[in-house]
Amino acid sequence: MSTVKLPLGLTENGIVNTPSVLTVPATGSSVTLLDGRYRYGSALVQNVGSENMYVLVGGTATATVYHLKLSPMSQADFSDVSYTTVTACADSGKTSNAVVFSVQTNDSVSQGATSY
Repeated sequence: MSTVKLPLGLTENGIVNTPSVLTVPATGSSVTLLDGRYRYGSALVQNVGSENMYVLVGGTATATVYHLKLSPMSQADFSDVSYTTVTACADSGKTSNAVVFSVQTNDSVSQGATSY
């Protein structure tokens, strides 16, 4: 597996998520890896399961509709994807696992001002 460098500057003024293992369900269902509400300074996805994982940017991933197929122990950088939902699924009848590391740098939902 290759090494991915995370420059410290990408975390500046951002919120670093706490990575955890997500279960990636079989095709016909999917899991959201990145929420379309946010822009990310860094967004890395790794397939840590034993089955292939199909990833779709801007929709619901299936084993026939996907942008990227991640084999076990491979990873992808989605840092260029802003304000778009990223989903994943596995082959029919199988599940996999993913770990997502992200740094949220902006929220598309306006935060109301406080007046005094």
